[in-house]
Amino acid sequence: MLNIWKRFSYYGIGFVIGLIFVIFFFQNRGCAWLPANRVKNTILDKVLVVPEDEWQRMQEIGLKKEDVLSFLNDGKVLFKSSLKDMNVYPKVYVFEKKKRNDNIRLQFSLYDDSFIALVHHLEGESEAQRYEQLEGHGVFLRVPRDSALVFVDPSKFTQCKASGLDYPDKENIEKQLARTGSINLGKSNLMLPKAEHHLLFEEIGGRKIEGKAIWFESRITFKDFFWDEPLPCEESFSNL
Repeated sequence: MLNIWKRFSYYGIGFVIGLIFVIFFFQNRGCAWLPANRVKNTILDKVLVVPEDEWQRMQEIGLKKEDVLSFLNDGKVLFKSSLKDMNVYPKVYVFEKKKRNDNIRLQFSLYDDSFIALVHHLEGESEAQRYEQLEGHGVFLRVPRDSALVFVDPSKFTQCKASGLDYPDKENIEKQLARTGSINLGKSNLMLPKAEHHLLFEEIGGRKIEGKAIWFESRITFKDFFWDEPLPCEESFSNL
C-alpha cells in the first residue's frame, strides 16, 4: 500500500512540474483552458475590426497591424480593468503590452451574436468603454483562416440578389473580404439579438459591393446585397 501512495506522490510531483513547464514555455499555445487564453482564442475566432478614425490615431503613435495582433499572442489581459458583467454586452477586455519603453493598452469589444471584435486604443489612464453604436467605417485587420467562413443564404431572394455579383461563389467572397473587406458601422446594428453587419468589399474587377450579413451556425451568412438598379429576378419579390 505504501508503494502505491509513493507512486501517486511521484506522479503528482511530475504532473505539477510538467504543468509549470507547459505554462512557462508554451503560454497561450499550450494552455488554451487558462482564462486569459480563452479570451484570446475567442477574439482570434472573430473578424478583427478597428474604426477608421481610431486606426488613424493608432498609426500616428506607431502602431501597425502586426502590433495589434501581437497583443493576442503575448499581451497581458487586465481582467480588473475589463467590463465582463454577465449578460451585458459588449463585453470589453483590456490588454496591456510593452512597446519599446511604453505600456500600450488596447480594448477588444465582443458583442453577443456578432462575428467581429472591435479594437480601440486606451490613452493614458482612460478606462474601458462600451460602444453600442458607432459611425463611419471599420477596417478589417484580420479575418480568421477558415475555408468555410462565408455562406450565402440559400433563399430565393438572397440567391437572386447574389446573382448580381461577378463571382457569386462563397470562396471568392471570402477571399475578397480578407483582401479588401470593411464594415459600415453606421448602418450595422451590433446590439440586436441577431446582430446585423453591413459589409463592404471589392470584386476582382474593382467594383465595390455592399451586403448585409449575420452570424449563423458559425458562418458569416449573407442575407442581402444592394444594387443601384433592381435585378430582373427581383420583380417576383416586389409583387409579394
